[in-house]
Amino acid sequence: MWLTTPQEQIAGEDEDQFETAIRTTTRKKIDKEAEERPENILRHQLAFMIQKKGLPAELETVVQDLWTLRILQLANKIRDETQESGSSQVFSTQESETEADEDPLILQSRRKKLQENPTLIDCLALCYLGTLTLRLPVTPGDVYTWTTEEDMPYLNAIRLIPPAMRNRLPATYHSAFSPYSLLNLRRFYTAYTNMLAGLELKYSIAWPSLNVPVVLFRYLKDLALPLELYDATMRLGEKLGYDFALYIAPRQKFNITSLPEARLISCLVICVKLIFPFDDSKRHPRSAAEPAATAMDWPAWSGLIKEARAAERGGRHRYTTEELTKVQEKDVFSMSGAELDQYLDFYLANFVDETHIQTKTSDDAFQAAMYNLFPVAADPDTQPQAISADQRHEKKLELVRAVHNTIKEVNAVADDEDVNVLRPGARYPEYTNEHNLPPHAARFYEEAARISGLTMDMLVRCVRHIERKIAREQGRRKRPEPQGVNEERVEGVEAERMDADND
Repeated sequence: MWLTTPQEQIAGEDEDQFETAIRTTTRKKIDKEAEERPENILRHQLAFMIQKKGLPAELETVVQDLWTLRILQLANKIRDETQESGSSQVFSTQESETEADEDPLILQSRRKKLQENPTLIDCLALCYLGTLTLRLPVTPGDVYTWTTEEDMPYLNAIRLIPPAMRNRLPATYHSAFSPYSLLNLRRFYTAYTNMLAGLELKYSIAWPSLNVPVVLFRYLKDLALPLELYDATMRLGEKLGYDFALYIAPRQKFNITSLPEARLISCLVICVKLIFPFDDSKRHPRSAAEPAATAMDWPAWSGLIKEARAAERGGRHRYTTEELTKVQEKDVFSMSGAELDQYLDFYLANFVDETHIQTKTSDDAFQAAMYNLFPVAADPDTQPQAISADQRHEKKLELVRAVHNTIKEVNAVADDEDVNVLRPGARYPEYTNEHNLPPHAARFYEEAARISGLTMDMLVRCVRHIERKIAREQGRRKRPEPQGVNEERVEGVEAERMDADND
């Protein structure tokens, strides 16, 4: 048996404490850098939203507060791990599970989600939560457009991290902060709902509902739809009991039909199908005061929308960023010179890292060779001219006026006339998937999904879900009540009459 002197024991304890302190300091340093990396990108995202998109400056304060709450969960995780690493006591897993069960408000999955390091999509979700808190008319479709077609940091966001910090990043962080695909809307909604639910259940935050009047009016303007749809959509939402807020409950599972953003645009789509259907059947209202007294010219609408979208991206022969990400080798042979320039500019901006080119090391030979294929700067003559917010607003109004000039009147047919006609809402079409949509309906669904921030499949499924809910409600109203219920009501009415007579 080996014996040690008290001095040796003290020395051994000091060495153990020193090693533990080193591990603790290193862990804190690593996790501190893990906080700073996405925070630096978040600052640039907020700067884009405030400086370039004109959102109020208080958005930065709101998002910073939400970021602090998000990081507090990470700090708790660091503290717990530090205590576990610095203590020789063995903790029972059953004890931790019991403590988790005693807190019924925090779901285990969402607790774990809040304690993970923030990701790039989490930063976008925080920005959107900030706009939701201020009730700004910003949609997930805006976030997708800003990260795809404009300069909101997402693709190759790792460029915004200082080179000294970037060089120390593990490979997993390089892939996390430089995604090679566009923003996945399903993952965005997952991050958004998880963060909203986690912060609400942890800190009892009462999130506001959507600013429905402003958002709905914006939908009508962007889609160049008649104003009669505003009141119809609001009334449909009231009939369905929607207040367009996301409510959180323990053990609740979310799907796309639970999102207030999806519900609002789906109600609008249903009202469009009711009042301005996409088929060629003639439906006559009972009076000229009904919203269906006018009819949309959907072929003209599709043509005007197509021209407007082409003008937004700088011309018919320019690609969108989403189209550029889908370019294949065979497509290059059919591209014009301007299209090739646009693709090379896109590749240079998103997939070539100039900081590595400056080092000129042997490891960067491939990137240096690729970099030499590109010009130093893009030709300004080939770039689309940026337009101001006022010009963009005026172009939208021009589109609305052009579409409204194509609206036609529909003859009203009263009920007393002996004519067999279809009424608005008759032969209502139901589309089970996007492949069943008629051409003009598909174009409308595509535009509605783009503006609201949904995929075509998401929008079709959500509209179908609400249509089934309406059908069930109508069937419940038409279904005759059981005989016993009617007898009880009759007896109750007779009893009330007898009491009134006695009085």
